[in-house]
Amino acid sequence: MSTELAKEVPPAVIDGAVRFTALLQGRVHHVFEVSGDALVEHFGAQSRSDDDLLAAFKRGKAEILDVAAQSANIPVNGMVELGTGDFSERRPGPASA
Repeated sequence: MSTELAKEVPPAVIDGAVRFTALLQGRVHHVFEVSGDALVEHFGAQSRSDDDLLAAFKRGKAEILDVAAQSANIPVNGMVELGTGDFSERRPGPASA
């Protein structure tokens, strides 16, 4: 199944999470949100600033879109929320000081 970011709606930080629209199989739009916790813990965001969250989202885009595609069939009204439990256990980010 082909999944990509919808070009009409760029990813944006809203209330500490990155919201994006995915185009599934070239025709179906679904709205997803990746939690700030997932972006910090799993994708290595340096802080919870908008710039750092978006940078982490961009670094993890392939995995995020893969998880989004797998979650697309979950029946929800509206947005699908993706959190730390939706991603593998590896942690590419820097260790906490």
